[in-house]
Amino acid sequence: MQKNFERLPILPKKNGMGHKMKLTNILFNKKIKESAEKIDFNKASQIITNTTINKLMNQKLLFMRYSIFAIIIIIEILLASTLSGWVVSSPIFALMEWLVILLTIIYFFKIISKCFSEHYLTRFYSCCSIIFSIVSCIFSLGLWFVLAAFSSGIKEVYLAQILLQTIITVVVVILVGYAIYKYLQYLAMKELADFDKTLKVPLWGRVVDKSVIYGIVIVIGGMQVYRMNKFWLLNDPSWVSTLLVPIAQTVLGAIIIILLIALPVRFFYPEFVKSYLLQKYAEEFRKENDMTEKEWYTE
Repeated sequence: MQKNFERLPILPKKNGMGHKMKLTNILFNKKIKESAEKIDFNKASQIITNTTINKLMNQKLLFMRYSIFAIIIIIEILLASTLSGWVVSSPIFALMEWLVILLTIIYFFKIISKCFSEHYLTRFYSCCSIIFSIVSCIFSLGLWFVLAAFSSGIKEVYLAQILLQTIITVVVVILVGYAIYKYLQYLAMKELADFDKTLKVPLWGRVVDKSVIYGIVIVIGGMQVYRMNKFWLLNDPSWVSTLLVPIAQTVLGAIIIILLIALPVRFFYPEFVKSYLLQKYAEEFRKENDMTEKEWYTE
């Protein structure tokens, strides 16, 4: 076991806890972190059963996650190559696009190197790499729109339009990134509630969860209703077509946006709290589940 731990960076112990996960520290706010650190082993072992551990250690989906990451990187590279620095008035935006790709690749391989150093964190680290690649793809798409705006060169007649498009794109990208960050925090709070029943899970997160669960059915059903009734709706001058249709389109659009943001994040959510506790009480869980050091710490 010592050999396995020697390969890992060891931080000073705090409250009996060994090395920490930087990603957990970044995504945990103060309230979540304090609540997670208060969970003792007895409480943790009641929720994190042998079935849960087997699920967290299951690597059957790793190939699919890595394939998704590869596809996202290919998309980013294609976007960056489409409008590179030579065809835009300012190559700084193309450099930003390639920088996003480079940082994503570096981060991914850094995560992968950690992924196989401790067997029980494989799912945690691999899911984190996918979430990061999803965010980086969103930023790449935003930068691509900025590149598209500047591809024809800054002309005075189009200057206001270009600046407005750039501002809107940057704001939307930042808001989407922030939405992913807040949704991850909500999922952590929801996970913490299994350990501490006194914690209140944010209502907005439950609404998003319901949208994810029923959103696909609503979107498909709404599209079918519209498809079957669009002929008379488009030709109807009454309030039904002038008011109801725009409202329905707005609602469906909002649900689609929520699905595009929340669905992949939720699917790849790495169960921060359980992974955090598995690392905090690694030896205790290993002994309780009668696993050898080789089974627990290595591939």
